[in-house]
Amino acid sequence: MSENTPSRELLQRVSYYLELMTLAIKEEAGTVDKFIGDAVMAFWGAPVLDQHHAYHACVAAFKGQRRMVSLNACLLSEKKPPLTVRIGIHTDAVLVGNIGSVERLSYTVMGDGVNIASRLEGINKNYGTNICVSHSVYKEASERLWLRPIDKIRVKGRESEFLIYELLGIRDGSSETQATETEQALCELTEQAYALYAAKRYTEALSAYQDIVERFGDTLAKVMSEQCQANMTVEGATLIQPL
Repeated sequence: MSENTPSRELLQRVSYYLELMTLAIKEEAGTVDKFIGDAVMAFWGAPVLDQHHAYHACVAAFKGQRRMVSLNACLLSEKKPPLTVRIGIHTDAVLVGNIGSVERLSYTVMGDGVNIASRLEGINKNYGTNICVSHSVYKEASERLWLRPIDKIRVKGRESEFLIYELLGIRDGSSETQATETEQALCELTEQAYALYAAKRYTEALSAYQDIVERFGDTLAKVMSEQCQANMTVEGATLIQPL
């Protein structure tokens, strides 16, 4: 977009998005750490302790996504391209405080958990999702969220795999953050399809994911259908040992 948009216009457009996300984070008692180009980095639990940090992070993320719908509608009405926002959320123990040099300090967080959150943001591209959360977030707050399983992944710098989920709504939230009937159905149907996939019942899982695609045109289900077919091909392959 920066190649085809005048600098001032691009700055104004990105500023609208940054203001929108900052407000959503502030409403849920989060701390905006920094802006990295057009990315926003935020954390919860410091400087004030927050026992429900994972939940509040998810609410802020979902508020931001819902508000982006209105912002994009305005951009489209002005014949400007919409903005796509992808979010990664992870909960972990990290170091927080003033970090830097004698000349300049920054109040920020550091640790493996920060890297994982950043990786999750990027993984959204692979599955066509908007808000990707880790299993640690699921353990902290799943009873208050509408989540659907995506897949087990291994991020760069980590040897072990872990399950990731897409956030599709807040169960006890306001009308702004409630999941629609379609989003609730996607959660339930995807959970059933993934249970078959995890059990390596790929033929049945493929049928379940394809049903979701036909009913909702869901990108995640399309990707997982391809995963099922790939696994079926591997399992059905005949390996011949050369003599």
